[in-house]
Formats: sequence, C-alpha cells, structure tokens
Amino acid sequence: MSSAGEVLHGSDVLIEDDRIAQIFRGASPRDLQADRVLDCAGKIVLPGLVSAHTHLTGMFQRGLWDETSFESWSRKSSATEKAFGASAEDIDLIHRAACIELIRHGVTTVLNMFTIPARDCEACVDSAWRALSDSGIRGILALSFKDQSPDNPDIAIDGPAGDSWIDLARDVARRSAGPDSRLSLMLAPSAPQRCSDPLLARCKEMAAELGVGIHTHLAETRRHAEIGRQLYGKPIVNHLEEIGFLSANVSMAHSIWLEDDELDILKRHDVKIVHNPSSNMKLGSGVAPVKKMLARGLAVGLGADSVNAATVYSIFEQIKLAVLLPRTHWAAEEWILPAEALEMGTMGGAKAALLDGAVGSIEEGKKADLAILNPSIFLQPPNDPISELALCEDGNSVESVFVDGEAVMLERKLTRIDEEAILARLSSMQPRIAAAKSEVLRHR
Repeated sequence: MSSAGEVLHGSDVLIEDDRIAQIFRGASPRDLQADRVLDCAGKIVLPGLVSAHTHLTGMFQRGLWDETSFESWSRKSSATEKAFGASAEDIDLIHRAACIELIRHGVTTVLNMFTIPARDCEACVDSAWRALSDSGIRGILALSFKDQSPDNPDIAIDGPAGDSWIDLARDVARRSAGPDSRLSLMLAPSAPQRCSDPLLARCKEMAAELGVGIHTHLAETRRHAEIGRQLYGKPIVNHLEEIGFLSANVSMAHSIWLEDDELDILKRHDVKIVHNPSSNMKLGSGVAPVKKMLARGLAVGLGADSVNAATVYSIFEQIKLAVLLPRTHWAAEEWILPAEALEMGTMGGAKAALLDGAVGSIEEGKKADLAILNPSIFLQPPNDPISELALCEDGNSVESVFVDGEAVMLERKLTRIDEEAILARLSSMQPRIAAAKSEVLRHR
C-alpha cells in the first residue's frame, strides 16, 4: 500500500539493509540475487502500523478500574501508580511486555507518552529507552511533565524537580542522534491546562533547540474544554495560538471537544491529531469529530492509548472502532470509511509521529517497516481486502513483522524478546498490584 493508498497484487518487494530498495509490479526478475527470499504468496504485506499515542506504563493496571467518569478513573489510576511504586526494573519489564503485544498486532512504530517519575527518574527513563531499543520496535519516547492540575486537583504534581526534565530530554536527544536510530524523542506536556504558559513556552524552546516534536493531550473530555475556557477566557486552541505554541511539529491526542473554529486554527498551523476511539469509549469521553478533521485536510493518526484506559495495544482495534463509533453518533456524512481508517492507522499515524518521510507506506526509499499477514478466517473469503482489514482483522493474522528490514517477529516467533520469561515475570507482579489497589481503596 503506497502513500496514495494503491494496492498491488502479485508483486515483489526488495529490501536492502533497512530500506525498501525496489517494488516490482509483478514478479521480480529471475536473475535477481538475494540473501533471503520470503514467500508471501497468498499473504498480505502492509506498512507497519503506527500507534501515535500510547502510555506503555499503564499496562500493569490493565482491567483494574472501570469508573463512571474520567476524573474518577484518573484519580484511582494515579493513586495506584503511586502506591505500586514501579522501580526502574519494573519499568523495563512492563515496557518489554507492551512491546510484545504491539509487535504481535503488527505495530512497528509506537509513541510512548512516558510520565517522568519523581524518584529514580534517570534510571526509569533509561529503562523505558532500553526496553524499546531491545525489542526492535521503532519507538518515540515522549517525556511527559506538568506543573499544575486544575482539572483534577486531588492528583499530586509529582515529577522531577524544577527544570531537571530538561536534562533528561537532552540526554535522550543525544541517544537518538543519527538518522538511522530507531528511537527518537518528543517533549510531551501532559495537557495545556496542566501546564502553565511559562512551562509551555519553555517546552517549545527546548523542542526547537533539540529539533524534536511536541505531543500532548487536547480537550479529551468536556470538562477539560470547560477548564480551558475558565483558565484562558477562550477556547484552549485559541489560547495556544495566541501564545505561539502551535506548529507543524505538534501532535494532539484525543481532540474531542473542539469547536469548528478550533479545527480551522489547528489546520492553519498544520497540527496533527491522534484519534483514540477505544479509550474514548471506555472512559465515556465522547466522540471526536474525525470526519470534520479529515475534510479540513488535517493529518489524523490512531493511538491505542493506555490499556488501563482502553483494552489492548492494537491499532487494528482502533481502525475498526474509528469506522464504527461515528455510526452510533453522527449522521452518515460524518462516518469514517474503512479505507480512511486504515490510512489513519498507517500513513496518518506516521504523520502524527512526524515520521511520514520514513514510514507509513510501502514505497521505494522508505524504511522497511512491514507487517506480513497470513489471512485467518476473519479475512476469508478475500472479497474486499481493505474493508476486511479495517473491520474484521484483530491481529490474529499477523505472522511476521519487520522493522528497519529486520524481522522482529518471524512466523509468529519473536526474535529479540524471550516472551515466555517476560510473561511469567509480568504475571508475578499481580500480588503487588492487588496490594496497591487495596491501598487505594482504603483511602477512598
């Protein structure tokens, strides 16, 4: 599938090193020399999927809290995280486990919005980085911070003291230097209402200094939009434009409770959007006006968010829900088509991650980030591959995954991670998690 959405049948792809060297429309020449030939007859080769908004640390809280409001869920999740007190070793384990789930679902690029902890922050950032690196996935470590919490005053402002987040960001930027690095940095102010204007201004300065993007939450709930009006006397996006925060290197997760004028402003500054339908549904946050965004030419990607706010780290699930959710809420002209949703999970996500020059489509010269599907019963009979991939696939068909031309999963076997050992260690965390939950309930 190219950036134009073109689908080729019976074609070959030549990979050299980490790049797609050539695409043959039909069989490759018989005299072509290759170190290895992978027979994909009867299979589907997709661009690697992109999760452009994800919190991997939340994996240890999967299924823990099912609340009736975002605020209640957020308070309990934050309190559980504090009570659990994840060590650097825990962070490493949780991130490796999350990468297993992502890769098994055909995700080759993930933006991990990582809240910097108050203690052992350098070691925890290092663990998150190392786990992403060792898994072989293409990762963006988006360091998250805030200095206020007007939307949920009961949540303490924990994190590195003062401007020490800047030193952490500089360190990560040094690690990701070089065009061939699989990992990169973004700065991630938690949300505009959770960051003072001076902090947002400092973040923008640092992003320019380091040459990185900015990722944040925007208007995830109606209350967030209302708090923004109270703080600024105007809609959040209008205020962000006024203080010069918006630019083409900014991506915004959720973006549900926005007025048409705010969408116009975002388009004017080429801001990217990340739609997270599963978490929006689970937390009752609302339905994002995605069709209006696409109609304006905004780049829209998809995110699996955190599994404690949603379900699984699957972009196939987000693609399906992106199609179905608007049909429960909007008139037909606001519905998302299967082809649009599939593009959001590939090229749209690549744009939101600021990596569309390298990934998101199968094109000569781009990185060889690919997912190979051996169609399961869910994709049979192959009447309309685009519709079936968008509406029927759940990741069960994913057989092999390549990142930078390297097989990080081959014929359903992970090549860089000892899956059995990781899952055993993750399971052993359950008593500690239960104790943390009990502590939170005792202090309700």
